[in-house]
Amino acid sequence: MELARKPALANVSEPFNLFEDGSMRSKSNSSAPRFLKGAIAVAAVVLLAACGSDSTGPKNANVAGTYSLSTVNGASLPYTVPNTGANVEIVQAATITLTGDSAYTVNATGTVNGSAGTLLTDAGHYSVAGSQVTFTSTAIPGAHYTAVASGTGASTVLTASIAGAIVNSTDLSFTLVLTKTS
Repeated sequence: MELARKPALANVSEPFNLFEDGSMRSKSNSSAPRFLKGAIAVAAVVLLAACGSDSTGPKNANVAGTYSLSTVNGASLPYTVPNTGANVEIVQAATITLTGDSAYTVNATGTVNGSAGTLLTDAGHYSVAGSQVTFTSTAIPGAHYTAVASGTGASTVLTASIAGAIVNSTDLSFTLVLTKTS
């Protein structure tokens, strides 16, 4: 039994033509492709105009000033740092000062086993990208922190995350909320 062979393009109208150079071009004179090309061109011009130098995209937050620690992991001060081994560390107060030239200093005070004193000091440089603030310590080798700035001016709040090891805890991290005071 022999099968009948059909031409490859049987029952297909010929929308393309093979030209001498080997290319295929549409025979269709439809206005749809022309309309789409025009719409795409207009959209491209509008998008490029929107990306001009006076863009209203996110600006870097102005975070310079002094901030006081308000909460740690959602709890008010004084805050007892968990999982510090044999020591009992209680944070009474902490401040961070950010200068206009991208330097920062941190000072935290409280008690360790009932004795008052300084719990933590740190210093380094910070950078701002939009509302994200990245701190790089020059006092604690390898320490990096990140924070998100919200609000503006005197109402600026920093929400930061620090590694537990920085405060002698085996907890993985702590979330700090710092409120601008000046």
